[in-house]
Amino acid sequence: MQISGQGALVTGGASGLGLATARRLVAAGAHVTIIDLASSKGADIATELGGLFVAADVTSAEEVEAAVAAAQAAAPLRVVVNCAGIAPPPRCSTARVIPPCSPTSSA
Repeated sequence: MQISGQGALVTGGASGLGLATARRLVAAGAHVTIIDLASSKGADIATELGGLFVAADVTSAEEVEAAVAAAQAAAPLRVVVNCAGIAPPPRCSTARVIPPCSPTSSA
């Protein structure tokens, strides 16, 4: 796959698997746009990698649409990698189909 010169968008790109993916894509010649929370180190990482940072919460369709538009404006967008870690609060119940609540659960 020829990635050099193509745009790549990586959600959760400021840390962990997303950051490793962004680094690998840059090494392959892609122009990387990192999407992560405003509180992340995304701006510093993007500067280090020569890419673009867009602060966005991936649970917001409007913020993701704006981030995709910014990525497309920077380079032809051909690669999207979703590494953003989102998790809903745990569910618990007294029913048997859902794990019962424990003293540390926040239901």
